[in-house]
Amino acid sequence: MLTLGICILLLLLLFIGMPIGFTLIAVGSLGIFMVGGIDSFTGILSTTAYRSVNSFTLTTIPLFILMANFISKSNIAKDLYDSILKWIGHVPGGVGVSTVFASAGFGTLSGSSIAATSIMAKICVPEMIKARYKDSFAAGLVASSTGTLAVMIPPSVPLILYAIQTETSIGKLLMAGIIPGILLAFLLCLYIVFASIKLGSKTEKVSWRERFISLKYIWPMILLVLLVISIMYFGIATATEASAFGAIGALVIGAIMKRLNLKDIIEALKDASQQTAMIFTIIIGGYIFAYFFTLTGLGQSLISAIAESGLSKWTVLFLVIIFYLILGLVMDLIGSMILTLPLIFPVMVNLGFDPIWFGVIVVLLLEIGLVTPPVGINLYITSQQTGVPDNKVWRGSIPFLGILLFTIVLMCIFPQIILYLPNQM
Repeated sequence: MLTLGICILLLLLLFIGMPIGFTLIAVGSLGIFMVGGIDSFTGILSTTAYRSVNSFTLTTIPLFILMANFISKSNIAKDLYDSILKWIGHVPGGVGVSTVFASAGFGTLSGSSIAATSIMAKICVPEMIKARYKDSFAAGLVASSTGTLAVMIPPSVPLILYAIQTETSIGKLLMAGIIPGILLAFLLCLYIVFASIKLGSKTEKVSWRERFISLKYIWPMILLVLLVISIMYFGIATATEASAFGAIGALVIGAIMKRLNLKDIIEALKDASQQTAMIFTIIIGGYIFAYFFTLTGLGQSLISAIAESGLSKWTVLFLVIIFYLILGLVMDLIGSMILTLPLIFPVMVNLGFDPIWFGVIVVLLLEIGLVTPPVGINLYITSQQTGVPDNKVWRGSIPFLGILLFTIVLMCIFPQIILYLPNQM
């Protein structure tokens, strides 16, 4: 009964708009006090804030965020989209396909769903409308594809957080997102080509000279990201070392290309500090709330209940998928993972599911929540940046959400889509 009351209080505080990190700290602390008394309360709270973030592995997060901020401040997104548009924009569906490729590329460079959606919405949607795409189709494509590709293809902060929280290899988990990201991009492009044939939308063909000239602004950053991924895949460096290399590399390239000045560097450092502080606050709150679950014995009780229920592992997986799809409607991705994984992860591992495979599934499921009301932050960002009404963005994103769900089904049927690259490391 106490656990139910604490969970209701958690939902109420989230509903009134209290930040998830502070909500988890407040509610978890109250639960620990009521279950374990003052000694447990003071003992856990006096050490958790330090112990939960005192990890060398966690430095991967601020370094990848800093790399993303340096790249974002370098204004490479527009150059990337223009270059892809010059290469394939003249074919039927080429403008929409260019949007997917640019979203995948900038998502890889930035590693941030919200940042990638915000920037690509301003750049891509006007070009697609100019090429005779419906505004709902254009906005729906950006809202549903950009952020999803950003969290699949490394570096991905949600995948790194999952790896740290579940004590799974960061490098293997980042590699696990590459093939699913490519598959998703391919399916999106396939749909766009078929949907675009009747529109006849395309841009004017440009010369080969213009195409090659367009690469000069983007190849250094693309090469940097490929190097970061490669040194992780081949074991030359750990994910933490690769993130440091990426951050320094982005700074040096931006400065050499005269895309970063001192003001940009300071702003990138400031933004990275704020984003890191937010994530670390959620991590601290998640640990405190997990201690409360441990004291109540809820995790072990859940495992025992599922074992005694007679449900097959696939039935449990189906229920977990439905649960995460619903949770994504009302909570953000990072908060949802921090809150639920201490309970759900042991259950799934106990049933025999691969932890790396499950991590990619969870992140993709929760990312769908960023494109679905009422939270649907990527919907609102796209609407704000483009002027397309929220309801039109939502309607336009429905077919692409269907593709996302179909991709999840494929990954459940064929786990090697996720596990092939990690198993080669």
